[in-house]
Amino acid sequence: MKKVLALVFLGNLALAQGQPQAGTSPFVDVPPCHWARAAVEALSRPDPNARPLPSALLAENALRQVFEGLKCQDSVWSERFLQNPAPGFGRSGVTLQSFELAGLQTQVAGNQASIRFRLSAALNGAAVQRSGTARLVFAEQGWKVDYSSLATLNLPVFPR
Repeated sequence: MKKVLALVFLGNLALAQGQPQAGTSPFVDVPPCHWARAAVEALSRPDPNARPLPSALLAENALRQVFEGLKCQDSVWSERFLQNPAPGFGRSGVTLQSFELAGLQTQVAGNQASIRFRLSAALNGAAVQRSGTARLVFAEQGWKVDYSSLATLNLPVFPR
């Protein structure tokens, strides 16, 4: 009988823990008296006015997102990461089925970055390989890839 009561008690305790109470951290596994509780709660409520700092990792992600959008046939997504795209961007009719960016060499200087890379891609079923250097600018919304630096790859997905 004691075992059954103990199991019922533990079950009720688990159910009571389900949703966090208003004003508490969504991380239910951090006890209220834990030394990191305040930091965890601060992380769970990020500052809406905070902006990311320029970094090589975020610059590389911006470049990758341009190609991810094209792979998903969502040029609007790609444009979020582009600076000054050509008027014909996203209307080429060419499909990017897959891509791989390799040999990334990123240099960041203030709000500017350059990324040297090798691109392997499948465009309308044809394998394509290119090497290039993407130029990026850090703006209020984050890193933006200079469209003209991608147009030099001479790929139909980046019309001039």
